[in-house]
Parts: sequence; structure tokens; C-alpha cells
Amino acid sequence: MFWHRSFDVALGLSALSWAGLGLFRAVDRPIAIRVAIAAMNLTVAGLFLWRSRPLASPTFGALVRALPSMVLASAAVKLADDAVDGAWPIAAQVVFAVGAAGAVASLLTLGRSFAFFPSRRALVVRGPYRLVRHPAYACELLMVAACALAAPWPNALVFALVAGTLVLRIDAEERLLEEDEAYAAYRAEVRHRVLPGVY
Repeated sequence: MFWHRSFDVALGLSALSWAGLGLFRAVDRPIAIRVAIAAMNLTVAGLFLWRSRPLASPTFGALVRALPSMVLASAAVKLADDAVDGAWPIAAQVVFAVGAAGAVASLLTLGRSFAFFPSRRALVVRGPYRLVRHPAYACELLMVAACALAAPWPNALVFALVAGTLVLRIDAEERLLEEDEAYAAYRAEVRHRVLPGVY
């Protein structure tokens, strides 16, 4: 328990520092992008400090399947910054901000069930989780799409890679969630993972 809590506190404080650094040091980035990223990091920081202990932890294989989508998604912002020298088109800024707002809402809905890596915690079936099983990932894809809108090359490729690796991440997460009998009923009711009517 002590090590688990210490790990969460360390991650929470790290995310808090990323929020501050991103907001006040990345001054070449448009304010809408900086605020969106800071809001995401502040949300994640608070959830690390508040979340409950997992009912089941991920295997090493689940961690390996989850990591690429996380790394690639964060790289998309840096690639967009470099390609446009901080001058993001307004449309890309709006799409990014909408994606970030949706991700924040989804993560706050998870509350104490928030997880960074695949794990099993108390099942959440309210709010955006009534529409798709992984709304935070849907919003993450929207943010990466905004990066591709700002800088089509190389972010169109990054978007495709994130979408592909996100399938692996979702699969790893759902394998853990399937251990919960209530998840089968939830999955039967909410049939799509990320995009209603598609996937």
C-alpha cells in the first residue's frame, strides 16, 4: 500500500509540474494548445492523487502493448509545433481544445477508477461511458487528428500509428476488465469502443 501510494503521489506531482511547465515555458505554442494541455495534466495530477488502488494490475505484456500509443500521441504535439513553428491554424487549435475538453470530462467521470496503464478498477458506466467504452481514447485521437491538421506531414502518419497502437492498448485493457462480470453486461449494452457505429 505504501509503495503504491508513493508511486501515485510521485506521478501526480510530475503531472502537476508538466502542467506548469507546459503553460508557462512553451510560450511559442498557441495559448489554446497550452491551456488544453495544462488542463489535461492538472486533471491527471489530481486523479493520480485521488484514485483507488487497482483490483487487478497489468501484466508486462499489457504494459508493452499500451506504451506505444502514449508515446506517439505526445510526440504528435511536438511534431506539429516543429512543423508550423508554433503557428497552429485556428481550426487545428479548436479541434485540439475540443478533444482535450472531452478527454478531461471523460477522465473526471472515471474519478477514482482512473488508470494510466491498463488495470482493473471499479467499473464506470455513466456520462460519456454510456456512448462508447473508451471516450478518453476517442478524445485523444481527436487531439492527434488536430496535430495532423496543423502539420499533415508527418502527423498523418503519426495519427495512423496512434490509431493502430490504440487498438492494442484497448485490447490489453479490455482483457483485464473482462475479469469483472459486470463488464460483460456493460459491453453488451455499449457495443462500440471508440467511435459509435464504427469501432
